Amino acid sequence: MKLRKVYPIILTAVITLLIGFAFVAFLLRPQPLDIGTVDLNTVSDGEYIGFCQNKILFAVVKVDVQDHKIIAIEVLEHKPSYMEQAEQIAGKVLSGQSLEVDAISGATLTSDTVLKAIENALKK
Repeated sequence: MKLRKVYPIILTAVITLLIGFAFVAFLLRPQPLDIGTVDLNTVSDGEYIGFCQNKILFAVVKVDVQDHKIIAIEVLEHKPSYMEQAEQIAGKVLSGQSLEVDAISGATLTSDTVLKAIENALKK
């Protein structure tokens, strides 16, 4: 008899927790970012640090520029499970000398976050 009285309370608590988790996950989900362009002819030689926080995704990059060309991009910090994809998108920017590169398949939000960090570094 007691179980019949407790069962609705437990069910209500479980449903409330699931709705709460879903709501928090929705709020923390990274968003697509607008990536601008950078004219490398206006960027002086040097080492630039840029970062971007996209809700739970966070990227810190170091960009080295010499003779108005990007000579190196190092991803200093990113979520470990997406570090490989972050380094791939940085490599695409380096080889293309542009932020206008295709996102890594399956890691669009990671790609956007790293691209925005590179843009932020070069626009300082």
